[in-house]
Parts: sequence; structure tokens; C-alpha cells
Amino acid sequence: MSRRRIATMSTAEGTSLRNAEGIRKFTNSMDPRLDQLVVYSSVLEHLLQQKRHFEQERDTEQLRLERFRCEGVKDNRIRVQMQVVKKVQSMLPNIVFKLRNEYDKFDRFLHREKGLQNINLSLYDKGLQLLNLCKKNLEQTL
Repeated sequence: MSRRRIATMSTAEGTSLRNAEGIRKFTNSMDPRLDQLVVYSSVLEHLLQQKRHFEQERDTEQLRLERFRCEGVKDNRIRVQMQVVKKVQSMLPNIVFKLRNEYDKFDRFLHREKGLQNINLSLYDKGLQLLNLCKKNLEQTL
């Protein structure tokens, strides 16, 4: 990881489960269920970031399409922009489907492995917070 990347890393990214080097070192010597917790959390974080990215991209491309229509750009350029908007919109259902599946897997895992609370409470709580964040995000999608 380059120094510039480390310097510009946000606090949320720095404290995320995926970037927690200390947690990984701790889990390697301890319970393998903690490794599973980190993996499930990382996958869920990644899918949530992808979903947010494509939602922002969709909004940006739709605004660009509206701007083209208002400016009276050539029909060919408007058609191309409509295809771009459709392509970005077509990515979202697949990501939402994957996010729901991973959310369900992670939810079942956390309810099945309640003993993880006793082993590493902070990691377990971060997992629950991520689960709640995904739940809210998925509810907004509907």
C-alpha cells in the first residue's frame, strides 16, 4: 500500500473490519470462527460499497442525460447516454441480490455463533453494526 494511499485513507476505512491488521493477527492464533466473522464482514462491506458506487453512478449518468436533453445535444449522443444509464441500472439488481444473500448468511452466522460475543465483543459488535447498516440500506432499496 503506497504512502499516499495510507495518508488519504478515511477513518471509516481505517477502522473497518477488512483493514484491521491487528484483528487478523489475533484471529490467526485463536478461534477460526473469528476469521469467518472477518471474512463475512469484509464481503458485506465490499458489496455495500459497490451498491453505493453504482447508485451514485446511476444518479450521475441520469443527470448527465437530463443535461444533454436540456442543452439540445444531438440525438445520437442522447441515445448513447441512454445506453450508459441502462447499463449502470442493470448492474444494481445483481449487486442487491448478492447483498441480500450475504446479509442472510451473515445474519444466520451471527445468530448461530453467539459465543463469539464472549471471545471478541468489539468484533462481534462491529459485525452487528454492519448488519444493521446493510438492513437499512436494503430497506431503502425497496
